[in-house]
Amino acid sequence: MASDKDPTSGVNGDAASGKRSTYIEVSSSIEKEIRSGIYPPGSRLPPQRQLASDLGINVSTVSRAYKELQLRGLVIGSKRRGSLVTGGAMPNVDTPPSNTGSMLIDLTVNRPATGEFLNCLARTMTELPRDPRFAQLQEYQPPQGPDWARAAGARWMSAPGFAPTPDQVVVTSGAQHGIYAVLNSLIGTDGVILADQLTYYGLKALAPVFEFEIVGIPSDRDGLLVDEIERVCKRMPVKAIFAVPNLQNPTVTTMSLERRVALVDVARRYGVAIIEDDVYGPLVTQRLPTLASLCPELTFHVTSTSKVLAPGLRLGYLSSPQDNAALCAEAVRTTAWMPAPMSMLITSIWMEDGTAQQLAQAQLKEIRARHELARELLPQEWLQSDPACMFVWLKLPHPWRADDYAANAKARGVVVMPSSAFAVDRSEIEHGVRINLACASSRDQLVTGLRTLAGALKDRPRALFGQL
Repeated sequence: MASDKDPTSGVNGDAASGKRSTYIEVSSSIEKEIRSGIYPPGSRLPPQRQLASDLGINVSTVSRAYKELQLRGLVIGSKRRGSLVTGGAMPNVDTPPSNTGSMLIDLTVNRPATGEFLNCLARTMTELPRDPRFAQLQEYQPPQGPDWARAAGARWMSAPGFAPTPDQVVVTSGAQHGIYAVLNSLIGTDGVILADQLTYYGLKALAPVFEFEIVGIPSDRDGLLVDEIERVCKRMPVKAIFAVPNLQNPTVTTMSLERRVALVDVARRYGVAIIEDDVYGPLVTQRLPTLASLCPELTFHVTSTSKVLAPGLRLGYLSSPQDNAALCAEAVRTTAWMPAPMSMLITSIWMEDGTAQQLAQAQLKEIRARHELARELLPQEWLQSDPACMFVWLKLPHPWRADDYAANAKARGVVVMPSSAFAVDRSEIEHGVRINLACASSRDQLVTGLRTLAGALKDRPRALFGQL
């Protein structure tokens, strides 16, 4: 971390001399270490007094640096466990690779593949003052969201056999916020969380916050192995089962109906809650019954608009079992007070007038085109994909290990997510990488990235020296 050459200098003095403030230097140095993986999601930063002593600066300077990291969304503060790195702290790709003068091609982020969102937003912003709910934008809203936003969320979440009522819905600031609210409502229940051995890293980031253990469950082409779930339920207390039944992140697996029914049966017999992360569900054309429709009394169903419309809306929806909505709403109040009124109104208008559905179709059309490029350029025998999914899973042939392949790909100018980023424990895992097709700025850039990744597969693992 950067040392402090002048511990007594203040913000005004730094500004006058043209230098950055000391706390900014410290926070930027820590951010580099976070994004490089020295401090992975869920890890703890050094205690403030210890770091101040190591750097020879004031504790107040370190405290301001940690506050700055919180504002950047890289760290959350916990009185019991100190400053914890969040799941949003992904590797920084703002610097060019060592062997080329061009910028890295980042294929790590799940986001919409088209820019149509901005066109719709520009039009809606001019029309917004005419909406009768416009005046509410300056007011505090109920933590669960106003009735009209919950009604829109209920329509967005609906699927064959699943039609939640507005009073079951809590509006959140994205799916991650929704999962946080669910875990907060389960905090009094002892036990572990069961999840795929490779699972959404946002769940991993919440584990140290709520101090729970994640137990990895193996999967096959139909989803989580229910016999393994039952085996764990027999030998230890289980708090909840976390499942992504549609286009599982990162392996692109869609859980079969038979497996969904079996999972629900085990959950009922052992009285275990189900957390259903269904952020990709709206992209699936032929949807199977949701876990919430099969087991409404135990299932918390979480979704969002980030993957289908745009992350800039930062809006999610949570449907909970009866009598649990109030607990989830309280978690929203204590963490954000309320969902952002502007995002709620824009999203509700789009769901009411059909704009959201049009954006989803435009997104799906582009994803399918990019999916075809992936199938054409990557070896199909190692590829797990779905034409509705914005990412693909590339299994790696022997002797590649996921981290080695990702490092070699980055040295060539392409950044992908290795399986280790999704691993819930130290069990043996499949070696593969997640490649986000929608993340590329254009199809041409995606083609360049995919060709680079295909070329890396033909290389052999080797030690790399220097900065990647």
